[in-house]
Amino acid sequence: MAAALVTIENGFGIIDYASPYTLRSYEQPGITTSTALSGYWQPPADGWIPSVSLGWGWNSTRYRKGVDRTGLVAVSQSWTVAMQWSDLFNTGTAMGAAVGQPIIATAVFGGTNPDDAGYVMEWWTMLPVTDAITVTPALFFLSRPLGGDTPEGQQLNQLGALVKTTLRF
Repeated sequence: MAAALVTIENGFGIIDYASPYTLRSYEQPGITTSTALSGYWQPPADGWIPSVSLGWGWNSTRYRKGVDRTGLVAVSQSWTVAMQWSDLFNTGTAMGAAVGQPIIATAVFGGTNPDDAGYVMEWWTMLPVTDAITVTPALFFLSRPLGGDTPEGQQLNQLGALVKTTLRF
């Protein structure tokens, strides 16, 4: 298990991924203090029992004097739960699933509800073709990827697929 406390200066693009609503707030001058807790558990043997990873993050933002804070993010959070099965059917195979939320606004200055929630889900499997080639098909789903910027009455959900091929020389 790991825990972290970090303070960063807003406005420098340090936070790469969050809802668009939250990223816009982080462009304003100020300081964001972040706390995170993560951990994982791995079974003693590969097979039917998966390894499990958990993570949670909480951020508090203070803006510089002169910044109109109304509607800006005061508190944001993120979380994830993931499972991976290794050597499930054959040696070298793996499959996994994960669900979580990127950094989303959970409280804003001015007392309004940010309605910034959206979920990310992923399912994948890794299949060795030879000792040097591995193919990993994956599916992912994004619910409300625009978070608080989602137009009223719409969801804009996205479903995607990809196939990653790894070559080892």
